[in-house]
Amino acid sequence: ITIQGFKSYKDETTTDPLSPHHNVVVGRNGSGKSNFFAAVRFVLSDAYTSLGREERQALLHEGTGPSTMSAFVEVVFDNSDNRFPTGKEETVVRRTVGLKKDDYSLDRKSSTKAEINSLLESAGFSRSNPYYIVPQGRVTSLTHAKDSERLALLKEVAGTRVYESRRESSLKIIEETERTRGKISEDLALIEERLGELDSEKEELDKYRTLDRERRCLEYAIYSLEQEDVVEQLDEIDIRREQLVVAVNTRQEATSELERQVGTLEPEIRAAKQALEMLSIDREQLASEAEELARARAQIESSVQDLEQDRTLGRDSITELRRTVDGLNRDIRKRETELARATADYEKAFAAETQLREQFEIADQQRKSLLQKQGRSGHFSNKKERDAWLKAEITRLNSSAEQQRAQFAATEGEHAELQARLATISQSVADAKARADAAVEQISEMQAREAQLKEEKDAKTSQRKDLWRKEARLEAENGDLREELKRAERLLGGTVDRATSEGLQALPEIQERLGLTGIYGPLVELFEVEETYRTCVEAIAGSSLFHIVVDTDETATAVLKELNRMKQGRLTFMPLNRLRPSAATYPEASDAIPMIERLQFDRRYMRAFQQVFGKTIICPSLDVGSGYARTMNLTAVTLEGDKVDRRGELMGGFVSRKGSRLEAARSLVQIRNRVQAADSQAKQALAALATLDQEITAVHSELQMLGARVVQAGNDRANAKQELRQLLKEEADARLFYEDAEKSLALMRTQQRSAELELDALQAELKAPFAQGISAEERAELERLVPAVDAQSAELAKLTSARANFEARRNALQSELGLGLRMQLEEAQRQLEQATAENPDRAIGEHSRELGRVSKAQDDAAERLAEVHRDIEDKTRDIADLERQLADTNAVLEAESRGVQHEMEQLEKCLAQRNLYVQKKSEYTRNIQDLGVLPEEAFASVSRVQLPKLAKKLHKVNEKLKKFGHVNKKAFEQYSVFARQREGIRQRKQELDQSAASIEELIEVLDQRKDEAIERTFKQVSKYFSEVFERLVPAGRGALVMQRRVDGDAMDTDASVENYIGVAIRVSFNSKTDEGLRMQQLSGGQKSLVALALIFAIQRCDPAPFYLFDEIDANLDAVYRTAVADMIYDLSRSSQFVTTTFRPEMLAHADKFYGVTFENKVSHVSTITQAAAVS
Repeated sequence: ITIQGFKSYKDETTTDPLSPHHNVVVGRNGSGKSNFFAAVRFVLSDAYTSLGREERQALLHEGTGPSTMSAFVEVVFDNSDNRFPTGKEETVVRRTVGLKKDDYSLDRKSSTKAEINSLLESAGFSRSNPYYIVPQGRVTSLTHAKDSERLALLKEVAGTRVYESRRESSLKIIEETERTRGKISEDLALIEERLGELDSEKEELDKYRTLDRERRCLEYAIYSLEQEDVVEQLDEIDIRREQLVVAVNTRQEATSELERQVGTLEPEIRAAKQALEMLSIDREQLASEAEELARARAQIESSVQDLEQDRTLGRDSITELRRTVDGLNRDIRKRETELARATADYEKAFAAETQLREQFEIADQQRKSLLQKQGRSGHFSNKKERDAWLKAEITRLNSSAEQQRAQFAATEGEHAELQARLATISQSVADAKARADAAVEQISEMQAREAQLKEEKDAKTSQRKDLWRKEARLEAENGDLREELKRAERLLGGTVDRATSEGLQALPEIQERLGLTGIYGPLVELFEVEETYRTCVEAIAGSSLFHIVVDTDETATAVLKELNRMKQGRLTFMPLNRLRPSAATYPEASDAIPMIERLQFDRRYMRAFQQVFGKTIICPSLDVGSGYARTMNLTAVTLEGDKVDRRGELMGGFVSRKGSRLEAARSLVQIRNRVQAADSQAKQALAALATLDQEITAVHSELQMLGARVVQAGNDRANAKQELRQLLKEEADARLFYEDAEKSLALMRTQQRSAELELDALQAELKAPFAQGISAEERAELERLVPAVDAQSAELAKLTSARANFEARRNALQSELGLGLRMQLEEAQRQLEQATAENPDRAIGEHSRELGRVSKAQDDAAERLAEVHRDIEDKTRDIADLERQLADTNAVLEAESRGVQHEMEQLEKCLAQRNLYVQKKSEYTRNIQDLGVLPEEAFASVSRVQLPKLAKKLHKVNEKLKKFGHVNKKAFEQYSVFARQREGIRQRKQELDQSAASIEELIEVLDQRKDEAIERTFKQVSKYFSEVFERLVPAGRGALVMQRRVDGDAMDTDASVENYIGVAIRVSFNSKTDEGLRMQQLSGGQKSLVALALIFAIQRCDPAPFYLFDEIDANLDAVYRTAVADMIYDLSRSSQFVTTTFRPEMLAHADKFYGVTFENKVSHVSTITQAAAVS
């Protein structure tokens, strides 16, 4: 058992599974034991039925904290024996109550009270025996019950409630039957009276019917004749209408052809005017270009003239400079030859001088040594003095020789350094010359590339001008196309309402902004149809032509939201995922063509086209179409646009071929395609312009870079020339230093040789014996050396003078070449290069080429300008011709339009007459139908001549009919109806009589069965009461006594149950033979025991699966409590008992114990031990 929110059980409380035998619930007063039993009764019994709001509120827990809005009680039954027919091991019954609800559930599924009661009845919970639940006070109330109340209880246990309920229902039926029989008798009397009246009215009606039949025959004849006239008139009108339709269609075809011509001429005129405008723009541009070219040509020619004059003046200067350069080159070559000769002479003289100087120095040193020896021989007196001086002089000479050798080595190192430096300078001179030559070559290449780039730039600039003109022409054409598109959109918008037109215009923008791919467009743009069927297709589609086909309803919703947000009109959508067109069956006949077969469209839009055209066929006439429309549930339409639906409604009339929505839509699509193509061409032209601008910019940037590189190369060349001059000067200085070093080395070598000779002489003298003077040999040698030295000195002076002359000549030539001629040559070459660079020949050549290009461009421009002039003249003539043709065509069109208008007015009149006659025909047909079924004589042929006689005869008949103004025209029908009603009522009365007899018989059977049930139940309860009482009071006995009206103390078994007035109880607690005491004579405890014995007896008559007893032992003595506890223990072996008690006797043999506690105004149930239950 689970309880939540019920009375004192606020929180969810679930008991452990109850024992299948005896379970005892204990707790203090007010803890909630009775509420626990009330919860079970709340689910299983009828104690809480038809609850009002206040009663439901009383069942909900009331206490502190949040209020309880609902409560539930759930009882789980062990269904292992399949007592409940649910097929499950457990059966869960729950009841939930709230302020506004009272619900049942069975096995967690919603159920009803009736279903729950039926389930409980099937499981053994009898509603006629409510004593399987005994709440507090039930025993007490039973002890105070009267005999009549006990009789009522016995009847309830016997199930007499069912018999009594059925008896009461039968009595009510008998009462209703009696009332119905009385009413039927009254109705029969009225009907019989009415039938008598109708007999007299039938005779009058017979006379009236004779006259009325004659009247209807006459009216039929008149209506037939007039209908024939109307049919003839309709045939004539139809013929006239067909003629007018043919004439109008012929004129409209001619008008359409003229309008087509006008429609063709107007775009041609606009295109011609646009072309003329573009030619005018080209003329202006070409004129401006030709003017610019003329100015450029004049400037170039003027520049060429100036350059020619400059060339004449500068040619002599260049010739003189070239002559000077040639002369300087000859002089330089001559001087270089002389320099080479002078250098060779100088080197030869220098070598001879050096050789002679060495010889002279040796001879002179020998001479000096001999003279010095001769002169100092007198200065020494002995060898020792001489040797000492010689040694000192040798030492001095050796020291001087060492110094000379060190100085020679240093000079020799400087000489090697000068030689290496001279080689380095020579290499640098060669490098500088190479750089200067490379710069000159690089400048030439870059100038050639610069000229090529200039030509390329000029070509691209001319190409860009052509693209500018093309882009301007495309822009103008695009503007005209957009204006034409606006006109086409206005033309198409004129065929729909304003809201739809605004929505159609906003749709492309919304599709692009939202990026939706599922919008396929209006239906009118999704198919093609032959011109023959255009009128009938428009008549069927109507406004559906502008319904927007989309893939899904989500796409339609997104577009609708955006439309509403933008407030841009209104559209109707056809989502393909939502369309469910019904299948149509078409007739297999040549005069019925399914319209959808004449449409060309993408198959993925099939649902949309089936929705609009799927149930339409094209027929040659309305007569043919009306038959198919009725029989096959289709809509038929003619080529002229007249249509008839399945209900037979005719729609249509003359449809003008002007203002066709399909034509306007097709024209709009074509113009849109042209606009898209023009936009694409304009974008391509802009892209080509952008590419060309980039290329021109790249060429211009390369030209600027080349100019900078030319300037840099010129600077590099100038720097190389300057460096070359500096290096040549350094080379000359280094060569002078080198020659000086060579001279110093030669002199030092000679001096070193002289010192060595002098030292050798002193050492030889040191080794020689001491003598005064020189020897004869030395004297002879001295004599030989003196003239030889003098001769060598004279020869050396000559050689030195010759070498000095050669050296001076060489130096003079070197100076003349280096500082004179070469500098003059360089300056002359510089002047020549400058003069050549400034030479007008080159500029004249460039200007001549530019003049040729400009002349060619000017000739081309002039040729194009002349061609444009010719094109303008041709276009002007063409426009004039086209405008003349347009005026002539408009005049013819206006005349044809007037003719069409006149014929259409005639056709409208004809249609009005036809409609009038159709109405008359319908009226005559309706009148004939209203005449009803006619006799055969009414269909006799009548000539039109008899019409006046028929009219007079009809008048007479109508006058006679006026006398029967109050005749009951339905007398025969009413008589038949009343006669049938009389028979029906008689039959109904007979059925009611039989039913009353059957019900009375049923009541007798019910009374008999009720008596039997009461007798049987009384015997069972009386028997079980005696047994139970003897079980509880072994020394006594008890019995039930049925009381009757005749005798209250004896029981008459043959008497009717209706004579029973009560059930008395007689018991004896200490004797089995005493008469016994009545209930009023017993004590309170004895009464409670007797009441319990009666309850146990009733339960034995109709056992239940389990029993609930709430404090049934409260008023019993200890002995009787023990006896009751023992009995419950015995009974609990076969049935489940749940009891509450305050006494220990009930706990002695219980199987499971539950304690109820009450804390913070909330009750809880938990399993406890027997000892805890006792305490």
